[in-house]
Amino acid sequence: MESSNRILRNIERVDKAARFYESKFWYPFVLNFYSGLGVMTFERLVAYTREKMQPVKGLVLDVACGPGTYGRRAAGPQREVYGIDISLGMLRVGQGFVAKEGITQMHFSRADVERLPFGERLFAGCLTCGSLHLFPDTVKALGEIGRTLKTGAPLVVITFTNGTQGLFKYRWAQERVQRRGFHLFPLDEAERCLSETGFEQFEPEVYGSLLLFTARKV
Repeated sequence: MESSNRILRNIERVDKAARFYESKFWYPFVLNFYSGLGVMTFERLVAYTREKMQPVKGLVLDVACGPGTYGRRAAGPQREVYGIDISLGMLRVGQGFVAKEGITQMHFSRADVERLPFGERLFAGCLTCGSLHLFPDTVKALGEIGRTLKTGAPLVVITFTNGTQGLFKYRWAQERVQRRGFHLFPLDEAERCLSETGFEQFEPEVYGSLLLFTARKV
């Protein structure tokens, strides 16, 4: 039986993309094409996530971590990062990176965001970078993430909105990707989903069609 999860139906494609995910071409292409030419750089995204994670001490969850692109850079003596993804290809590439880079505070596991293999109120923070728009059920995913977070834990998200630059400024492009399960988040919808799942202090930043935001677990 074919999975109802669009990502699982295309998992072989995701696995193959893993080897290119952190190449010098991937992020510039994605950011310029979808968000707007010159609107954002990979280096600024890393700086944003590092800044938001800096006050966090303890265990950090990295949801749909890919090869640990952001989790590896947040990991350190004060932060132990547990990355989950459903793509074995991404996880294997990530394991190669941490071995090569000598990072001992980043760990990988195959798991689905809607059924996280962790107990309640375990994590002191969470990264969800470049994936929220792909989850089949946003509220269910955020609810499960929230279940694992301590009170006051920050959630740091990189996703997309129907913005003013890049491909997603066009209504035809918005409608086409959303028919394929790629979700774009108007700010009011993002805030509503967070409120429904036990988050507060929504702080968005919009760059073209790129949406960065933080929120805190109630």
